[in-house]
Amino acid sequence: MTDTTDAPAPSPVTLRFLPQRQNAAFSAFTILFQLAGLALTPLVWAWSGWAFFAYLLVYGYATVMTWLLIHEAIHYKLLHSRRANDRLGRLHAILFGCPFHILKVGHMTHHRYNRSELDTTELVPTGTRHFIAWWLAYYARILGGLYISEVLAPLLFFFWKRVKRIVLAFTRNQAVATILDMFTRRMVQAIQFDAVLSVGFIALQCWCNWHDLTPVILLFFWRGLIVSFYDNAYHYGTDAHDPAAANNLSVPAFVKPFILNHNMHRVHHRHPLASWASLPALFDADKDGFDAALAQTALKQLKGPVRRPVQPRAEPEINQAAE
Repeated sequence: MTDTTDAPAPSPVTLRFLPQRQNAAFSAFTILFQLAGLALTPLVWAWSGWAFFAYLLVYGYATVMTWLLIHEAIHYKLLHSRRANDRLGRLHAILFGCPFHILKVGHMTHHRYNRSELDTTELVPTGTRHFIAWWLAYYARILGGLYISEVLAPLLFFFWKRVKRIVLAFTRNQAVATILDMFTRRMVQAIQFDAVLSVGFIALQCWCNWHDLTPVILLFFWRGLIVSFYDNAYHYGTDAHDPAAANNLSVPAFVKPFILNHNMHRVHHRHPLASWASLPALFDADKDGFDAALAQTALKQLKGPVRRPVQPRAEPEINQAAE
């Protein structure tokens, strides 16, 4: 990892920059493609296997872009207007399959508790005797389980008071209580409303493919695999005791604009108020570098989980005056 201790402070202009036109264009593509998919999916499926394979690739890219635009909305970097930003973020999240406010709280929790026991995928508690169970849970998570849990999570918010009371009764972790308190009454109501719309969109997809649900199922699990597999790639193998730890992962130059520079993930964690378009300039200003290739690190996850290393003890300070 490159030393950035002497890097100059980023310009406030760089942090404020927001590429609204580009975000709007990407948003139009992802929304229109998913809506057009209601008619396209059965047609492409009936056409040929190769056509559906190409369709899967485009759908995969739309999935990645949808999440990245939601991510920009979470950080208020999608549109200049806060209200429009949140509304467009909610629309993207509805089509994604999980209400915006769940994704927002989850992502802000990730920034706050990064690499802690609340936010590590591959690290197993040091003293656990159930390593096999953790091993199975890890692979289930990265191979689709994360996305499935996001799709199912809204069900809890229809019984939110009871769910919150049960969780608090079984945990003494103050951080968990703090996270649960982030969900205000208005947010819970918005989650319930958006969840109904998400289920309605999924039902509409099924209705448009009522004669053969195979392509809908394939698309659902394809999206689940992409979202779940790449979610922790940017943090896999980083320092378990550094809350700012993240990987900058290299990709071909022409790919960066199509993944909104998300591969510069350590830069994003260092400057969460910056939009995706500002990350390259901040990368240079920080004199940062890349740790490995994105594809290489993503595949490295298949090695499986590891036990969380013990927190190193701080060396006792030597009192020079006493000597």
